[in-house]
Amino acid sequence: MRKFVLLLLICLFASQSYASANKKVYVWRNADGVIVFSDSPKADVNADTVDISTTPNIIKSVDTKIIEGTEQPAKDKISIDIVKPTIDETIRDNTGSVYISGAIRPSFKRGLSVVLKLDDKKVKGPQKSAVFILRDVDRGEHRIQLEVWNDSGKVIAVSKPVTFFVHRASVNSPN
Repeated sequence: MRKFVLLLLICLFASQSYASANKKVYVWRNADGVIVFSDSPKADVNADTVDISTTPNIIKSVDTKIIEGTEQPAKDKISIDIVKPTIDETIRDNTGSVYISGAIRPSFKRGLSVVLKLDDKKVKGPQKSAVFILRDVDRGEHRIQLEVWNDSGKVIAVSKPVTFFVHRASVNSPN
């Protein structure tokens, strides 16, 4: 019952202004057994007092400079890494197909594109994803690197180079 009374008190006085905080509230039951709340005591009734010492819920102001356009947000530094193939991986494919996958951090944004370099020569791109498929890659050692370009064609990020090997079976040496 006390919890109910307390909950009822909070509900009734939640909309009170800050000026009414830290005031006393008087609670008693009338002749019909109904609970009565008042800000002034009744002379002929033994009323309980409840101190309300809560401060109003005030939400701190929010910085709206970004919405208003008065302050430019800090640009995140873009980075790119080659996920597949891994360093010194041997790819065994008789067609010479190589699947290349990159990861851009923090995220791929509008206006960015990716270029693939194979053995220091641009072979694919610019394109809007960091996934490439190369066909008919010769046997042997190769080096790949990914570049991220902005919308004006400027290189803004370069991956570390990854060396991999292509193994293609031949008639002369099937292993």
